Amino acid sequence: MSNFTDPLLISIETRLQDADAGIRRVAVMDLVDSPEPEAVELLIIALSDADENVRMEAAKVIDEFEPMDMMDSLVTALISVDENVRNAAASALADLKDPAVAPALIEALKEDDTFVLTAILRALKQLRIKDARPHAIELLQHAQAGVRREAVGVLGYLQDVENLPQLMSVASNDADPEVRRAAVGTLIFAPAGMVAESLMKAISDENWLVRVESIKGLGKLKIQESLPLLMAAVDDERWQVQEKGAEAIGLLGAYKGIPALAKCIVDPISNLRKSAVAALGQIKHIDGLPLLEIAKNDNDPDVRKLARWASDQIAAASEVEA
Repeated sequence: MSNFTDPLLISIETRLQDADAGIRRVAVMDLVDSPEPEAVELLIIALSDADENVRMEAAKVIDEFEPMDMMDSLVTALISVDENVRNAAASALADLKDPAVAPALIEALKEDDTFVLTAILRALKQLRIKDARPHAIELLQHAQAGVRREAVGVLGYLQDVENLPQLMSVASNDADPEVRRAAVGTLIFAPAGMVAESLMKAISDENWLVRVESIKGLGKLKIQESLPLLMAAVDDERWQVQEKGAEAIGLLGAYKGIPALAKCIVDPISNLRKSAVAALGQIKHIDGLPLLEIAKNDNDPDVRKLARWASDQIAAASEVEA
């Protein structure tokens, strides 16, 4: 027996149980014609449908519902024993993106369930609500790494220097490498002088993904004093770290980093060779020309193409100086 009294919802509920995915998809489309708040319950079922087209249709329908009408049902669905329903509700919450739901989301942070906390924080991150700040800071101490990582995301999305002490502390001290990586990644919104020390410290992290994140930040913020560390990163045991090191040297435009790039030009990994050649084109110094002559004979056509481009960049820069 159906839990609904509205004839349309009873019909949609029946069709959502049909073996034919096409019938289920049409049933989802009919949800927009229902003024009943209980329609959200059927939307959650559709979001976890086995058929991709039905799920896609349900995702489109989300925008037709008032966010506040959906809130309670979605939060309740987060506690469902059905993993598909929980995942669908978490995804739908993140898609709401309406500041009006923020107070209800913050209230839901009282739940002890790790999955619920993670989903709520992910939704709050998109809203960039400053009222979420104290709650996110508190959850940085949560026992579960997934919760801490999402709390970092909430603070990072606020892009407020007021949060830097907490983010830099997590970047250095959290026990989980994914949480540290996330924290390091948030630092790029800040002025270089405020985060340079933390980013340079992270370049020696035991986890290579954290090292990559720190190098990306150092390059984007053009922190010149990090050049010796970036040159050392080119000798890292992981080629991904070496690649980002080469890219960052290029972003710094540091001609003193050219000797470190020389090692990359003859490396067997083509991605590393490409990054080094591109960096030489960004540095635009004549000392890079001998390395580019080597790259012009590379067996990878992309490396050869980049070498020609980089040579042109150096030539153009030399003409300007002349």
